[in-house]
Amino acid sequence: MPHPSVPPPDFAEPRSPWTRPGFILSAGLLALVVCAGAGVAVVSVLDDDPGQERVAPPQGGPGAPVGPENPETLPTAIPTVAPKDVTWTLVGQSPVPVSASAGPKNITATTASGFAHTPEGALIAADQLGTRGTFSVGREVWEPTITRQWQPSADRDTYLAALRQVPESEKAKPGELSTLVGYRYLSYTPDTAVIAFISKAPGRETYYAITATVVWADGDWRYVTPAGGNWNTVRSQVTDLTGVVEWGPK
Repeated sequence: MPHPSVPPPDFAEPRSPWTRPGFILSAGLLALVVCAGAGVAVVSVLDDDPGQERVAPPQGGPGAPVGPENPETLPTAIPTVAPKDVTWTLVGQSPVPVSASAGPKNITATTASGFAHTPEGALIAADQLGTRGTFSVGREVWEPTITRQWQPSADRDTYLAALRQVPESEKAKPGELSTLVGYRYLSYTPDTAVIAFISKAPGRETYYAITATVVWADGDWRYVTPAGGNWNTVRSQVTDLTGVVEWGPK
């Protein structure tokens, strides 16, 4: 994702979240956002078979203990540097991060799940789930992601209904998506993480932030839909990158 996390025109139209210039969904109700841009030379690890899972190395390494979490031992310190063990893979034309330690542990052609209950896990989840919930990744990805991995709410249902009305011809074309350049944690607890993702608009020295919120529920991080399903409520232009951790596909 992007220096302070904000949606560039067209996250993930955020990984995690950006939006295409001027494109609004459902009579101005929603602006589609994407976490990362197109045109990045990365290799996709996703299979063509929607049922084929790719499993990342288990958190904690071989032999790591399995059992209920102890809330008192969960990490809460916000890291000051970007995760080191991240590779970037393509979902559609949008890069998303994969970390051996932070997840996702389970990747299929349509979904990604199994994120660490840590600040790094929240960061990866926010980018992955935000990006996978945007229109340009394709309905075969955004529909199961939103219905299974976004926190249930009326806002989510509003956004999902709007996406279902958008014609396939509105998908972003190569070069129209913004590029993730960094992020900034705004707050973190083991229950809720709020992270701003920063992206650069295509062809311009303009930066946008999308504020992404994830909550821990049912054993994994879940993406929280903006109020009313309206991405303009969590999107802003960024003129100062102070405090933003540089991060994104190279």
